[in-house]
Parts: sequence; structure tokens; C-alpha cells
Amino acid sequence: MTTKKIKTLKALKSRLRKTLPEKISEVIDSYENFSEQPVPEDAKGFSAHHSACKSAVVHAETLLKLAEWTDSKDTDSEPQNENKQLMSFLQEAQNELSSDDED
Repeated sequence: MTTKKIKTLKALKSRLRKTLPEKISEVIDSYENFSEQPVPEDAKGFSAHHSACKSAVVHAETLLKLAEWTDSKDTDSEPQNENKQLMSFLQEAQNELSSDDED
């Protein structure tokens, strides 16, 4: 798969607007399929199962935040603020995943 290099936030928003709905749906379907599996009874399996579910939820939340960001007003006067917002979303997701590793 080849991808076109995205050079502006406006172009990134446009691409994400097109691809995120399907990606969000895939993550939610995957979460539902996994979470409906029997939860292991042993402590290690139980913890791993719940960690995996939490990671999927964080993934879905991050994609939903990105979708919300793509719907925000396009302005050329505030690209740094939008970039900071995007980086904040990604940092938040990274922090959540890091806290999963500590559990």
C-alpha cells in the first residue's frame, strides 16, 4: 500500500474525515468481538483480558477525538494550536497505554 505524503493539517483533516469512520467502526467491532469472549478465570488471564479491553477503548476514544478534531473549523491562522491539540490527543493515548503496562 502506498500513501500520499500529507504536507498540511488541512490535508490531514481531509484524509482523516474520509478514513476515520471506517477505522472507528473496525475498532468497535473488534472490541465487541473480543470483549464477548469468556474472561479467563486465572488472575493473569483476567488481567490481560481487561487490559486488552481497556486498550481497545482508549484506541476508540482517540479515534473519536481525532474525528472531532477533523470537524473543527479550518483556519490557516491557528495551525500551531491545532498541531498542539493533535499532539495532546496522541500524548493522552500514549499515557493511557503506558498506564496499562503498569497494571
